[in-house]
Amino acid sequence: MRNATFANETAIRPGVSLEWDRKCHHSKTIDVSLDDPLPSRNPVPTGPTNRTGTTMTHTRARYRRATVAIGAALILTAAPIATPPAYADSDVAAFMIGSTGGLYKKTGGQTVRVHGQQVSSPGGGLTAIRYTNGNSTAYAIGVHGGLVRSTTTGGDAVGGVTTVGPYGLAPPGAPVSAAGYNVFFVSSFGAVFHKTDQNASQPQQITGSIAPPGAAVAAIPGPIPGVAFVGTDGALRVVRSISTGIWTTSLASPPNFATPGAPIAAVSTAAGYVTGLDGRIWRVGLNGGALPDPWTPTAVAGVGAAPAGAHLSAVQFSGGPAIVMFAGHDGAIWATSNVSGAWHEPTAATAAGVAVAGQPIAATIHGDHIHGDWCGTNWVREIRLPKPRVPVDPDPEPWNAEFSSFGAWNIQPGAHVVSFVR
Repeated sequence: MRNATFANETAIRPGVSLEWDRKCHHSKTIDVSLDDPLPSRNPVPTGPTNRTGTTMTHTRARYRRATVAIGAALILTAAPIATPPAYADSDVAAFMIGSTGGLYKKTGGQTVRVHGQQVSSPGGGLTAIRYTNGNSTAYAIGVHGGLVRSTTTGGDAVGGVTTVGPYGLAPPGAPVSAAGYNVFFVSSFGAVFHKTDQNASQPQQITGSIAPPGAAVAAIPGPIPGVAFVGTDGALRVVRSISTGIWTTSLASPPNFATPGAPIAAVSTAAGYVTGLDGRIWRVGLNGGALPDPWTPTAVAGVGAAPAGAHLSAVQFSGGPAIVMFAGHDGAIWATSNVSGAWHEPTAATAAGVAVAGQPIAATIHGDHIHGDWCGTNWVREIRLPKPRVPVDPDPEPWNAEFSSFGAWNIQPGAHVVSFVR
């Protein structure tokens, strides 16, 4: 295998990963495991690799007003065989639909197909419900246009994938979203549907035709079932259950606020995030009040910060800062937070070209860090961002991200991903 090289032409030997420490301005080595080789048709990535096709890089964040130059030779040491990779979180499970329509699961740096049955269209919309006993169930729109329910454990037994709605109800592979036991999607005729996972009932229509067919939806966490979406007029709307079988729809923004059908990241009833028509990122309340309060949007990032209609992923630490992540115009993972009390312009947490611009990234909080997963080109990617702290360095604070790539067959670039702590 060829030695990989960084942009400054410092050679990196197989089995080694580089970590750059923004604070101390020195390099550190991170051991990379050596396992059985993958087939040679996997592309050679840019950056340090090992024989499994795993590549790991600790990338520095970019300051707006400061630059850092590497002024000394980087000292590297070979990793011993069987040393665990720098970052491969086995406590987080991530799921995605592969290029052949199968359900794939990634944990601890390994990506495997869950079972042999087809679940949805390549890279299609996917959501999952995690139960209190640690088990989980995935939902998607199948190739026949019906809502399907899939087990997330192995085996090809009949019943691994079951259809729980009529055929032709939604575009194949359309986005789906779940919070608690509530699953939502938009039909082929633009109406929002709801399905509870607590019984065998069919999906129920809860709105008229007010969204683009197969539009993205965001289930709102909380005790009251709710969902947010961008309608055909570009206005953000919230639908909430006010009693069993009765739903109400409220405006959350004026028209022409976002791309019709654009993805939304819903953290709570108090906070949802969406990309505007001009690439600004907005924070909007989702608690169903009247205009203008509490709906007045707050700009999280300026014009052109993200691709218009980009998928956003957002998390918030309990009693602490919120973080918004997305795949930027350059294919890097960008992030911003309000840790200092105000939002700053997003900065890159990875190098360019590791993601498909504007496509999904799944994020979840695990302990004192944010874990992210997404599908690059022939690689499943994983990132660890430490919990943001009040900046000491020039604004904004460095992300000090740990980033890894894992070779996997039949991965669809830019596929929808869902993840949770097991």
